[in-house]
Amino acid sequence: MTAIVIWLSAEPWPGTKNLIEMLEVPEEYLMKLPYYPLHLIEPFALTNEELMKYGPEVGTVLVFIKNSKNQYQLNDVLKKYEAEFPNVSPLAYDWIYAVTKIEFDRKIKIRNGVINMCEAIIQMQNSSRNEGFKIGKDEGIRIGKHEGIEIGRNQELRKMAVKLLASGFSREAVANFLEISNTHLELVLSEEDK
Repeated sequence: MTAIVIWLSAEPWPGTKNLIEMLEVPEEYLMKLPYYPLHLIEPFALTNEELMKYGPEVGTVLVFIKNSKNQYQLNDVLKKYEAEFPNVSPLAYDWIYAVTKIEFDRKIKIRNGVINMCEAIIQMQNSSRNEGFKIGKDEGIRIGKHEGIEIGRNQELRKMAVKLLASGFSREAVANFLEISNTHLELVLSEEDK
């Protein structure tokens, strides 16, 4: 008997590498059982070249799994195996998605029964980039609103402070009345109207 396990993870194999250690067998039976090593195909432990030797379908899936945690490595692999990746079956795509959760717009990628993974990766990267731009834009708007509110508040404080000071109140009395620190009052007074 030969036990072959394909470990579908970018992480190292966490278990034992023989069947006896996997089973809970009473001590008296251990000597009667043959030692069956586990033949493990572990993407984490193999090079991309070794993984591609498993054929275009399985090799592509294993290479994607191995490199799925690092987009830069995935880009390098994409360039290196450009000839193999354009023609991946929908089944291989499903396998890649099930393990890596890397999602592509499958509807536009199936042509003649195959998926062009190079195009799919480029699309995924563009989608990620656009999502990053949107997050950055939203954050910029949020910060801008906050800064705008702060500027407006300081302008109003400045107007009130100038009027109170002109009416003869001390700086300390003005700061107390406006419920701001003396340092904040000095900052507000030093700002020009914007």
